[in-house]
Amino acid sequence: MVSSLPRALRAVGSGLRTGWLILGITLLLILVCEAGLRLALTARGWLMHRSLTEHQIVRHESDERARGDADQGTAWAQDYFKEHQASRKGYPMFGGFVWWPYVYWRHPPYRGRYINTDRNGLRATWNPPPREGVATGDTRRPPREIAVDNPPPVRLFTFGGSTMWGANVRDHYTVASHLSRLLHERGYRVRVTNYGEIAYVSTQEATALLRCLHRGEIPDIALFYDGISDVFSSYQNGAVGIPHNEWRRRAEFALPNRPQGLLRTAVKENLWGFDRLLTGLRRRVRSPPDNRSRRVSPLSDGLARQTLRAYRANLAFIESLGRRYGFEPLFYWQPTNIFSERLRPPEDSVVARRWLSVRETFDAIYGRVRRSEPLNAHPRFHDISTLFDDSQRNYYVDGLYHLSESGNRLVAAAMVEDVIALIEQRRATGN
Repeated sequence: MVSSLPRALRAVGSGLRTGWLILGITLLLILVCEAGLRLALTARGWLMHRSLTEHQIVRHESDERARGDADQGTAWAQDYFKEHQASRKGYPMFGGFVWWPYVYWRHPPYRGRYINTDRNGLRATWNPPPREGVATGDTRRPPREIAVDNPPPVRLFTFGGSTMWGANVRDHYTVASHLSRLLHERGYRVRVTNYGEIAYVSTQEATALLRCLHRGEIPDIALFYDGISDVFSSYQNGAVGIPHNEWRRRAEFALPNRPQGLLRTAVKENLWGFDRLLTGLRRRVRSPPDNRSRRVSPLSDGLARQTLRAYRANLAFIESLGRRYGFEPLFYWQPTNIFSERLRPPEDSVVARRWLSVRETFDAIYGRVRRSEPLNAHPRFHDISTLFDDSQRNYYVDGLYHLSESGNRLVAAAMVEDVIALIEQRRATGN
């Protein structure tokens, strides 16, 4: 009995040593295999897909832009797209964005030659120097008199999706920057802040405005530029007023309750070599998931009606905030090239194959907007969706809805008189 105890202890110790040895060897093999997979996959990607490297993507995007509009050469476009890639590189797990309360995402801070975003994720906007043209060093005049002659600039906040943020254009050539410059040329002192963000729908914009008010940032004029993101959201989600890719947020929210989801995330983040290998094997043995199951085709008449109802509800909400906080709202329904028979990309192009499938959705909702008597009778709502219909020049750099720098200027020109009218109205009432 006594002699059997040491033998048992030795057996347990030997088993533990063997177990640790097996575990150590297993971990070492995993690390070696992971390193080998990373090296092999990186080499394979470089050898077989060199045309899809970052440099080639940048070149392709800038070439597409040059074909889209005669004034969009590639002299600065390639550098722009390099910056666009670099500005979001630090956040690959979040699509290049940072988390932002209530509205989900914003651009990370970035400083470049053509793209600059501040710590709040807001795109830089051209604005005239403070107190330009005023003799600020004139000590012979009382401060109160100088303040009367040189009141603070009108605060104009602009909201919208990627078209307002300024996709494919430089900081000083976004719709917001053009609007600021046009107002300055007309002699108005206006400070424009661009709250536009890629893929934002009007509900996110209304929420972003509300968050501004929470912080005490109150505009004099709040301008909203919408249409495309709201329509595509209804198409993608089969519901209205929901941000793009909402299904991803639902999946992420459920991760803590799904151990396999947490394991999958851990593997994806730390063992991407194995992850890519397993993903490739799955694709070979089964068909890829059909994302169209998340979309509605054809669009029901009820969903088109609800999309317009949700948009009008957002307008009413923003107007009520304006009455409470003393700012004036303006609303614009934006143009798109999806309806153009003359300028639309060839049907065999990648862009056309991606977007022509949603044309029916755009037809249904844009048609309702154009026929809506309450909307078109609204003094603050302006449908500029036909702005480029008769143009002989193609201002769409991606063939569908992102405009060139000169196209953005024409959009700003369509807005500037309405902004000036509100400025004069506020002056007349002493605001």
